[in-house]
Formats: sequence, structure tokens, C-alpha cells
Amino acid sequence: MSLLIEAKRYTLAQIVKMSPTTASKWLYWKTFKRALNLQQPQTFNEKLMWIKLFEDPTLKTRYTDKVAVREFLLSEGLGALLVPTIAIVDRVEDIIFEQLPKRFVLKCSHGSGFTIICKDKSLLDYQKTRQQLAKWMAMDYSLRHAEPHYANIKPRIMIQHFLGNESSKVPIDYKIHCFHGEPKMIELTLERFTPKEQSIMLTPDWRNTHFIEKKFAYDEKQAKPKQLEQLIAVARQLSQEFTYVRVDLYVVDEAIFFGELTFTPAACLNQEIHDQANLEIGQWLMLEQ
Repeated sequence: MSLLIEAKRYTLAQIVKMSPTTASKWLYWKTFKRALNLQQPQTFNEKLMWIKLFEDPTLKTRYTDKVAVREFLLSEGLGALLVPTIAIVDRVEDIIFEQLPKRFVLKCSHGSGFTIICKDKSLLDYQKTRQQLAKWMAMDYSLRHAEPHYANIKPRIMIQHFLGNESSKVPIDYKIHCFHGEPKMIELTLERFTPKEQSIMLTPDWRNTHFIEKKFAYDEKQAKPKQLEQLIAVARQLSQEFTYVRVDLYVVDEAIFFGELTFTPAACLNQEIHDQANLEIGQWLMLEQ
């Protein structure tokens, strides 16, 4: 990372510490080249920003924690959806790679994107992996994009079994956007980890909303999962306590697994959803201002 990028991140972190609202306004202007309206928010991004800044983050902090959220699923009777865990450690030094299976996933508890997917341990560079994990473990992710609910999460590393078949394909991720406890959109990522990766938004009855501009040609008739009703029911159950949350679920060998709860998708700076759709989605959120 260049010194300039490091300096910019340091400066932003200091602004976040002083005023998450000021930092959020700057990030919004930097992204969209227009002012963030927090007095009368209208769009999806604006309302997510308001929720992020002015709702009590306590419960969100607990359920953003990728370790602690497992207790929530157990309390809801959804323990069967949890990905089997090999170990949860407090330090990088506690990971003994030689004792891990051929395929596994490393996931830090306190940030977004802090994940390493190992499909073949024989190809994994242990030293580089340790260095990357150490870098993440030392980071306060709440300062990166002014997301207060990421603060006060204890950094831990969760080692999980890899969810996939013999061809080592990463399972489909069903990101279900819930508004006031009701699933309203299902986001799919097509061609994951390829140059043609793009997202589409579907309705709960599996129709394309066209909320996201098409970047590449794709089959409009995406395969509907057999478990669609179950996926929606799980998302509805887990979202009841929140104004907004995205429930991320997977299907592997016809079994549903829990991914995570996301309260600030794209750090409330989603650029994929076009302007008219952003306004339409925003109407689904009623704020208690």
C-alpha cells in the first residue's frame, strides 16, 4: 500500500473518531459528488446512513460479530444452519495449519471481507496467510467507513469447514434484504470471482427487479432454489428486531447455511443500484426521526 493511501486512511480514521457523521458526509460526497441528506433522507443509501448514525448500535454490534451471532441463531432454534466450526482462536499464533483439513475457511470476527478461503492447503502460503490475518486482527474496522456498529467487537479468528462440493466451487450466496422484518429483495452475485462478476436483484417470488444496471449479458431465468420459501422464512425470522438488515444464506447439497447479518451493505455507498431504484427502495424504510 502506498504512503498516500495510508495517509488518507489515517486522516479518515481521525475524522471518524471525532465525528462519524462528518466522515459519512465526506464519504458520500466523495462517492456520489452530492451532499448527503440526513435531515430528510429519501434514497436507500441515505436512509441506511441515517440508521447507521442515529439508531442504537448495541444489538447490531453483537450480531455483526461473526462469533457472537452464532448464539443468536441457537436462541432462535436455527443451530442447524451454522457452518461447522473447527476452532475459534484469539491469536494468529494459535492457528496450527498442519492440523487443519485440506479445505477450510478463515474468518475474522470484527470486519467485512476479512475472509480467506483455502481450497487446497498444499497450495497455501502459511507465512503470507499469517501476515494477512495479523493485519486484519490489528485493524479497527469501524474507522474504515465510519460504521459505529463494528466498534467494540473482540477480534477473533473463526476456522470453519469449507462449504462446497468435490469441484471446490464456492456456494451461491443468497443475500436477502429485509425491511422492518419483511424480505423484499434477494441479491445474487453472478460469475463470482471472475471478470464478469455482477449482481442482480430479484423479488421474493423470483422476478428480476432490474434495480441494477446490466454490465454483461446473463440468463434472465436464473435457477430458482428449491429452498426459496425456507430461505425467505429464515430471513424473516432473523430480521424481526431490525429496521433493516441483509440476511446472507447459502445452499449446499440442498441444505441451508447461515453466512452473516449485514446492516450497512457497501458501507451505505451502493453504486450498483440505479438512482430511480435507490429512491424506490428508500420508500420501504420508515425512520423514527
